[in-house]
Amino acid sequence: MAKFQLDMEIECDFDLLGIGSHVGSHRMAWELNRIFGWQLVFDQEIDSRSKDVETRHIVLRYCNDEEGLDIALILNRVPEGVLATGAASLDYLLRLGAGILESEDVINRIRKSNLVTLVTNLNPEQSGALEAMFELDR
Repeated sequence: MAKFQLDMEIECDFDLLGIGSHVGSHRMAWELNRIFGWQLVFDQEIDSRSKDVETRHIVLRYCNDEEGLDIALILNRVPEGVLATGAASLDYLLRLGAGILESEDVINRIRKSNLVTLVTNLNPEQSGALEAMFELDR
């Protein structure tokens, strides 16, 4: 039987950053709220399954329809495993709606924080967490 290969590009309407830090998720959310004036609060938990291990990852979110903001801070590393296998060394994922990254100079502003050891731009398709990122779409 012939096999068909689907050639389809996934278009992400968000940017994804990886953040390394030694602080807990609520402290990181407080720091980002302080830097940007956001109001990140607990939104939900995402379940992930990898190698027969199920993990739960906290999501803190801030949405402001008037300003067109949709921001989610996701705890990537938990004791049982990681959400984004392509970013296993990073503690957090920061999902930003399209256009926010450049307009707010996000990376440079986060790098100035004493609580952050690393900030890097991630390719959502290669992060290993693309399915979880789409779960956050409302």
